[in-house]
Amino acid sequence: MSHAGHRYGTIEELQDDYNILVKPNKDLDDVNEQTKEDTIRKTREMADIAQKNGAVNLGRKIGCTGRGDDYEKVMGWKSTQGFYSAFTDKNNIKEILKEYKKLDYGISVVAGGLIDEIFGICKEIGLKPHTILYSLGVWGKTELLPDREHLKITTRCGHHMVSAEMIDHYVEKIKDGSITPEEAGRKLAGPCVCGIFNVPKTVAEIKKMAGE
Repeated sequence: MSHAGHRYGTIEELQDDYNILVKPNKDLDDVNEQTKEDTIRKTREMADIAQKNGAVNLGRKIGCTGRGDDYEKVMGWKSTQGFYSAFTDKNNIKEILKEYKKLDYGISVVAGGLIDEIFGICKEIGLKPHTILYSLGVWGKTELLPDREHLKITTRCGHHMVSAEMIDHYVEKIKDGSITPEEAGRKLAGPCVCGIFNVPKTVAEIKKMAGE
């Protein structure tokens, strides 16, 4: 299951927005002290691979790099919780999955992005997806939702911790010169501690919203 499967945008707009979720299973990977230590070591190794391959954000419950938290501090937490990460280049996803395939640690990995691109990567490197999560869109009183420019940003936080009002607040601060777009991007990433919030894409979009 993934909370990253409902990102809003056209195919063109989603071609630079990808994520990797690494999630150990408590029933298998945390049954005793030995398996727990092994899982923590494996998770850290997998996170290092994601970080060196262009993660623009990487996080856990204690924080994320996209809002400015130190990577070593984020990964220094001795927990089997796993980690979440965001990317702007599908080639990074390919390199990460290639390395994960070699490790073959048996830990759950979710790769998120345009389905044709993710499936193409898997086919190219010889991976067969185990499960597919496919978003069928939003149903109901969609007229109550924010406009599409706001939805592109709010849906980058799968738990919807980034509101349209928060976006408008920082856009106004960019306009009056009290904050830079890059600072605003980090502020918007703050509530999404999972680490799947794509900061560079958000910075580019709030610049446009602020008229820059």
